[in-house]
Amino acid sequence: MALLRIVRPSPRSDPGQPVLTFRLPLLARARLHAIPAILLFASATMLFAIGAAPFWVLLITVAALMVLIGWRLSYDLTTTGISLGHTGLRRWTEFAGVVRAPGGVRLQGGAGGPSFRVWLSGSRGDDEFVLLLRQMIKGAYQGRDAVPPRPADSVQPTGVRSPRQGEVDLHTSAAELR
Repeated sequence: MALLRIVRPSPRSDPGQPVLTFRLPLLARARLHAIPAILLFASATMLFAIGAAPFWVLLITVAALMVLIGWRLSYDLTTTGISLGHTGLRRWTEFAGVVRAPGGVRLQGGAGGPSFRVWLSGSRGDDEFVLLLRQMIKGAYQGRDAVPPRPADSVQPTGVRSPRQGEVDLHTSAAELR
């Protein structure tokens, strides 16, 4: 069941251009799988405690959970939408906004559609990523490409490389991206 959160057997056709691949840190992956992992571990422990399962079942459960949390995941952002791991693409126009939530942010579904949870680790770079998500959704609703505007080359200090086509510089400040 927890594996279906990151891998879904569906065709993934993504007509947009790649903008950013954001790898989930270990803490964000742990937050993503926390509830299914706790339920699975609790049920295996209970089965072992009542004698319905041998000890190796508990060991295999712990090993499987460690592999699941250790599996590297990333959010793929394109000009048309966002996806997590090998799941289907959710278009930017499906969302109405971005709201901070415990453990990350929630992309609110528009017109009664489902929300999309973006798990973050709580580091300093999360604010820039949230700003990028807001600009992608806003740009999609304004009919533009969902790529946020970049500062002009003439404004940048000497020695700073400007992002290439399809690349976003996440080290710019929030004021520069507005």
